[in-house]
Amino acid sequence: MAQDEGATVSAIHIQGNQRVDSSTIFYYIKTEVGKPLSRSIIRKDIKQIYSLGQFTDIRVETRPGENGGVEVIFVVKEIPSVGEVTFTGNDALDTQDLRDLISIKRGVTFKEHLVNDSIQKLTVHYHDKAFFLAKVEVDTQINDNGQVDVTIRIEEGEKVKIDQIRFVGNKTFDADDLEDVMETQATWLFSFIDESGIYKKDVLKLDVLRLEAFYQDNGFIRVRVYEPTIEVNREEQEIYIEIRIEEGLQYKIGKITVSDVADFKAKDLLAGLKSTSGDVYNISTLRADVLSIAEKFSEKGYAYADVNPKALIDDEKRIVDLDIQIDPGHRVYVGKVNVIGNTRTRDNVIRREFRLKEGDLFSSKKLKRSKQRINNLGYFENVKIDTHRGDTPELIDMDVTVTERPTGSISFGAGFSSVDKVIFNAAITQNNWMGTGRKVSLSANLSARRTNFNISLTEPRLFDSDVSVGIDLFNRRSDFFSFDTESQGGGLRFGKNLSETDWGGLKYAYSTVKVSEVVNPTSTLKNETRNTSRIGATFIHDSRDNFINPTQGWRHVVRLEFAGGFLGGANFYKAAYEITYYQKLFGKLVGALHSTIKYGEGYSGEDLPSFERYFMGGANSLRGFTIQEVGPLDIVGDPLGGDQSLLFNVELQYPLTKSFRVFAFYDRGNVYGEGFNISSTDTRFNLSKMRESVGGGIRFFSPFGPISLAYGVKLDQRTGESAAEFHFSAGSAF
Repeated sequence: MAQDEGATVSAIHIQGNQRVDSSTIFYYIKTEVGKPLSRSIIRKDIKQIYSLGQFTDIRVETRPGENGGVEVIFVVKEIPSVGEVTFTGNDALDTQDLRDLISIKRGVTFKEHLVNDSIQKLTVHYHDKAFFLAKVEVDTQINDNGQVDVTIRIEEGEKVKIDQIRFVGNKTFDADDLEDVMETQATWLFSFIDESGIYKKDVLKLDVLRLEAFYQDNGFIRVRVYEPTIEVNREEQEIYIEIRIEEGLQYKIGKITVSDVADFKAKDLLAGLKSTSGDVYNISTLRADVLSIAEKFSEKGYAYADVNPKALIDDEKRIVDLDIQIDPGHRVYVGKVNVIGNTRTRDNVIRREFRLKEGDLFSSKKLKRSKQRINNLGYFENVKIDTHRGDTPELIDMDVTVTERPTGSISFGAGFSSVDKVIFNAAITQNNWMGTGRKVSLSANLSARRTNFNISLTEPRLFDSDVSVGIDLFNRRSDFFSFDTESQGGGLRFGKNLSETDWGGLKYAYSTVKVSEVVNPTSTLKNETRNTSRIGATFIHDSRDNFINPTQGWRHVVRLEFAGGFLGGANFYKAAYEITYYQKLFGKLVGALHSTIKYGEGYSGEDLPSFERYFMGGANSLRGFTIQEVGPLDIVGDPLGGDQSLLFNVELQYPLTKSFRVFAFYDRGNVYGEGFNISSTDTRFNLSKMRESVGGGIRFFSPFGPISLAYGVKLDQRTGESAAEFHFSAGSAF
């Protein structure tokens, strides 16, 4: 090429490329047709083409051009691509799972380093599956198309399990205590279920840290846990792990001191700390106390408070004095509140639930409550609130990111129960109409014993205030076995938020009720048509962390109704009190307690109308029973209902996924009142006269609300009753 230096380039050619398009190579070539040939530019061209990482060799040739000048030819030799990738010897593990682990795949550029990378990944994977003696080899061969065929040969061997974990130097805690701290476990009878006994190097490293943390939480602040020694018995295909520990001495907490800081007195900061003088020094508890103090400052606007416990160790007395040093920083205020992700719900519907407004003093407590309230709307799958510094150091901005969930539905369904037989239902509901938060519902429920049509409209926040209004219209038919009812009517509702957890409401309802099919008439139960005109008041205290799927908190409901008198219609009054408590027990297990007491009575010489009596039995009250089996009965054994009722429910709930949870329950309850047969109840409240059941079920939190399947077994089965009942229901349990 030296003799052609300076000659005019008449043409440029690319040769040898098969996979890499010529236009790609031309893009990196700076040698141009019509300009003098330059060796320095050619060297740069070669360097640029090499940078593509697709070629093993590049050379440049020249030849005389047809019209004078020279033609430049770039001759390239491509790195071959991968052809077939074959696995052999993998009897225990699936081939496709192994393919997904490695980067050597058909059609990609073959590079030598991918071989070692694949061997390493496959070997680690086999170790994770307890094939600790597995060997992986890779063979390559150029095929007729110039591609590299890859054969991966695997010798799996047998699974190698951890036979024993030995501890050396542990004086205070025995081996069982220490193994409970670790994720790595020795093999046992049921290892095939929990996959224990598998050696994983990374997990064992974390276990060393877990052991150190365990000792430090028990006062051994100078503990040393050495790197485990691994011994492999290839003949027995077993692993022995030995962990050496130097415990050191146990220390206790001495004095805990803190100074008055900002708006806080020292005694207030120390109040509520779980670390106390004389206790064994516990780092985890101390960390929790640090977060607790920081939270107190954050609730008062000090979002960036720095809490640093300085430990003063006295080796002679084996105590640790704690001097908690606090830099509160400066108070911060709410800057911008940005709402993100609400594709359907209007901004104001979200913002009106926010407990912090732009310009307010920041409060972590109000921030948590804001997230809880937005979650409780039920409009979103997920709610996330991120904070970051605002335009000035005194401001903190907030991004509220929501993920919309379906809030409207057109549903048709069918079911079966021993009482209602075949059940059909249809509903059109929208809990967030046009993104405004308004609720609209049209529903129909049809069965052998019930025909219900309902229309409900609710404005939960009138003009973005704390006042709610609603209207209800209904047409219902029910067969209570001892009598039938047909009722039509409607009502108006008003409510107001009284505080963060309290709500009060008033309602007025009017209905016309026809009682028919009374087989055995009495003075209180006969065929008739009555009007009811009533006013009611409701008070609710609800501190549950999540309305749809609660894990902790209380719910109290008080309901009072007054009918007749100056309002006209039947004369009666009713009262009810309902209480529910949720509490996390351990792990994901949640306990729930629920109870309801109800009382009704007529006045001015009237009895409580038959259609206003209480009935019990079914999915949302006393499971394992039907309404035919609870309370007073008439002469032929049909239920009459009662003017008093008492119910207790106990549940243990465990979430399998975010949407599914299983539960076990114990129910106890009864309906009390006059009747021909009250052998299983009484005329007045009587705790010794109650029906009871146990059972279990599963609850699915669908986009349209909770759906529950339950099976209850009677604990006090009476002659002629079934031993158990299966229940299907839609809506919250209690």
